[in-house]
Amino acid sequence: MFFLVIFASLFLFQAAVCEEDETEFALNYLSNFGYTSHGRSGSNDAISAIKKFQEFFGLPVTGRLDERTLKEMRKPRCGVKDLVVGKNSMRVKRYSTWWTKWRKTSLKYYMTYGDDMSESKQARIIAKAFKMWSDAAPKLRFTRTFRVSEADIKVSFGRREHYGVPGEGKCYDPFDGKSGIFGGGLVLAHAFFPENGRLHFDDDEKFTEEGSIWGAKSLIHVAVHEIGHILGLRHSNVKGSVMWPTASRGTPKLHDDDIKGIRSLYGMLEQHLTPNHLGFLSPGED
Repeated sequence: MFFLVIFASLFLFQAAVCEEDETEFALNYLSNFGYTSHGRSGSNDAISAIKKFQEFFGLPVTGRLDERTLKEMRKPRCGVKDLVVGKNSMRVKRYSTWWTKWRKTSLKYYMTYGDDMSESKQARIIAKAFKMWSDAAPKLRFTRTFRVSEADIKVSFGRREHYGVPGEGKCYDPFDGKSGIFGGGLVLAHAFFPENGRLHFDDDEKFTEEGSIWGAKSLIHVAVHEIGHILGLRHSNVKGSVMWPTASRGTPKLHDDDIKGIRSLYGMLEQHLTPNHLGFLSPGED
């Protein structure tokens, strides 16, 4: 009987610790990704932040930290905030843009490499990711340069407290390590809005071209998403869009929501090109 009492006490203690850890994780998540202000705290603010998160991700809006909410929070994702506190109330389901865009449309990019694939393969994947956006907005032209001083956009890989390309300096937003069951991280990459032009991938992650069920992440999907940020797009609350905050496997197709977003910044398609011809994803195909 004594041992049963000890076992029950340990079980209840472990359950309480797990609940506390989940609450701490959720509060940090909500703060890191724009659902709360760093200067505010309290149960009412936490409930409000949970509701905002649930609304953004299309979950039942209960204000409770239920398993569906925690499951969504645990998915590997982009490091850019979903919301800017005070500017996103009652947001409609659609793309969102930042307050700026590139003043020119012919942009040069410079890149360094991660550890997981050959340099030639990584270069091909990044070029393909840029082309998806220029196909949608033909005024955009992307050219690779091998001189960092000429680059508008700078693509690099780093770990934890990382630097960018040569001469870039230390990033103020450190990565959190490998994601998934063998790591405690969430963030795969982050990028900066126009006309900053920096894109950083977390080199603690395992990247392949399209990712895998065994935990490797899709470099092409993450790259297309982050380039969207570089061009001025924020996270979309339309599930199935490339600008949805969490990552997917495979090669992405631009959703109608992504196309409308990039066109709102850089103009429409030329008449002789059609969405079908470019292989875009139409509404209802996600």
